Amino acid sequence: MTSQQFSENFIWGSATSSYQMEGAWNTDGKGPSIWDVFCLIPGIVYEGNTDEIA
Repeated sequence: MTSQQFSENFIWGSATSSYQMEGAWNTDGKGPSIWDVFCLIPGIVYEGNTDEIA
């Protein structure tokens, strides 16, 4: 295994999404969030994608 070095100006970052953290709206009594409802508005999200499969 080799070691890699990052440049001095390299900036670490991280991200997550509500779908990863909150889980499905219809399980364990959670209920829909504002984003679950927002994604269902026609024409609002790219190509009509929703979180139904996430």
